[in-house]
Amino acid sequence: MSAALGLLSPVAIGVVIPTLDEVARLPRLLSRLLGADVDAPDRADEVVVADGGSGDATGALAREHGARVVAAPRGRGAQLAAGAECVTADVLLFLHADCVPEPGALAVLRRAFADPVLDATAMRQRIAAPGAFYRLVEAAANARSRRGMVLGDSGLAVRRDLYHALGGFRSIGMFEDVELSRRLRRRCRVRYLAEARLSVSARRWQHEGALRCTMRNWVLRALYGAGVGPERLARFYPPHPPTPGTS
Repeated sequence: MSAALGLLSPVAIGVVIPTLDEVARLPRLLSRLLGADVDAPDRADEVVVADGGSGDATGALAREHGARVVAAPRGRGAQLAAGAECVTADVLLFLHADCVPEPGALAVLRRAFADPVLDATAMRQRIAAPGAFYRLVEAAANARSRRGMVLGDSGLAVRRDLYHALGGFRSIGMFEDVELSRRLRRRCRVRYLAEARLSVSARRWQHEGALRCTMRNWVLRALYGAGVGPERLARFYPPHPPTPGTS
């Protein structure tokens, strides 16, 4: 009975996607969020693409799929903040362009947020590549989300009013997701939704080398936790790699 009530809930979900030259990746995500064949409870009510100055057709493609496109200063924190300002839905869901909710995931979010006590959630990450190493990486990411530390590829969703009350994303060099998660954890419990699955591209691991990429990320997070400024650390984090076949 409760699940049925959740599906009928008026809770609206607005998705914010920061982009930079994502014309190859974006169609799959937008089709999942806005496609005509997607059941109503599993469709996004709003999609805002916050573009950081793409040199390709990212903006035009997003509009063709029914998303709103806003220009933003380049940088994930600034782009996420700009996109969130445009959303009017009850709940903000932040997704990277290469992270695609699996069928049913948004319906799970909608049911969960029908509970007025719930303020924020994380999704269950699944890296879209075979191998034990990737299973270990995603297990570590999901364990981190269970503790309320939700990184950008774990599908943070938060009530819009709370997001703005906390001051939203900050325009810092990197780790804007960690910084917001810290503020969220001081205010509320972030619920991990194991049934809301998120397929995450393995492109960065495959481009840089899985072990090298993972170790670099862990070292940077440790340094940030020790107080090193995000602007300094951002110099050691390269731009996203091209999608295979597009470069």
